[in-house]
Amino acid sequence: MNPGLPGTGVGGLFYILVALWMPACEGLRRWQGDATRRGALVARQFAIAIGVVAAMSGVFWGLDVVLMLDRVAAHAVIAPHAVFTMRVSALLVTSSVLGAVLGTVEFVRLYLRLESMRHSAR
Repeated sequence: MNPGLPGTGVGGLFYILVALWMPACEGLRRWQGDATRRGALVARQFAIAIGVVAAMSGVFWGLDVVLMLDRVAAHAVIAPHAVFTMRVSALLVTSSVLGAVLGTVEFVRLYLRLESMRHSAR
């Protein structure tokens, strides 16, 4: 989780994933006959998510060019793949935290539902 880079935290990653998934959900709803008028909202959120991903990619590309990380890695004591690992590790850590949070929430929701069903059966 990189402080100061929008979209790289748990909330930003969740927003990007949901916003990128919105067109598929809206298309499925329209195909099933639920004709809601959310096309403009879906398009706007999708465009914002694409913009965040493009901006983050541009920032990382710019940092690579300015800092010449590939050349530094080639002459450094560390292996050249270590630079790629550092780039990907932020995404993996953030994704893992998001998966753990969402998994825990779903587990607790299932547990509470089973508890309420058990109490109502008495």
